[in-house]
Amino acid sequence: MNETITTISLHNGNFTYQRTLTRNPQDDQHHNYMLECYEIYYLVSGNVVYQVEEHSYSLNPGDMIILNNREMHRPYFASDSEYERIILFFTPEFCSHYSHEGYSLLQYFERKKPGSFNWLPSKLIEQAQLARSFSEIEEYQRSGHPASDLLIETAFIRMLIQINDIIASQVLPTALNGNYNARIEQILSYINQHLYQPLTLQHIEEQFHMNRYHFSHLFKSMTGFSFKQYISHKRIAKAIELLKLRFPPGEVCTMTGFEDYSNFYKVFKKITGVSPANYI
Repeated sequence: MNETITTISLHNGNFTYQRTLTRNPQDDQHHNYMLECYEIYYLVSGNVVYQVEEHSYSLNPGDMIILNNREMHRPYFASDSEYERIILFFTPEFCSHYSHEGYSLLQYFERKKPGSFNWLPSKLIEQAQLARSFSEIEEYQRSGHPASDLLIETAFIRMLIQINDIIASQVLPTALNGNYNARIEQILSYINQHLYQPLTLQHIEEQFHMNRYHFSHLFKSMTGFSFKQYISHKRIAKAIELLKLRFPPGEVCTMTGFEDYSNFYKVFKKITGVSPANYI
């Protein structure tokens, strides 16, 4: 078997801890893209370049990536060496009751622009002894303690507080480093503001006076996604939000910029694995 996976899930999937060892990684083998979830990604071993929006991070073992559910992201493998990572998927609702006035556990997940404050280097993770929380979570799961779920949950909450403290310490001068291109960021901002209107390469070419072929190549190299893929994933992320608010699938199709329901259905099912009507 090429992969060994350990999974811990709480509260009907609102929190999932996943440790995965991949022996012969390929670029089509990457973690599931769970659009409704926030993520904490921790590299245990391997050679990985992690793409978040227009930024690209060459990770070292012990590095961490934090992501909200609006950020396009994907790891790429820099070699075929053994690759192990820990990923925590969680919904905002899972820890919302721990926040109070004046302090939000998810402040750096929610109050940042896409593609910022994603990377936490191993040096800071080690200083905060943040990786200890992963061991605690696994130990609590194995313990069989009657309060193991609660112990796992509190270990995770402590981790979020530590992440807030690390970022708030302002010791991340390279937090926004990566393969940065101001023009692409400008276009990404435009796409996100006009997501529900017709968006084509011709439109981008005319709006930004940029050759569509050059733009397509640059966009793919900077984001890891084609122009069409990026728009589709962004629209489906918004569709999921609207479906959770109980908007009918037909209305969601129109509200998210799809030309017709057939195309919306096809793209939605390809990305999420289920139909719009069966998602909730």
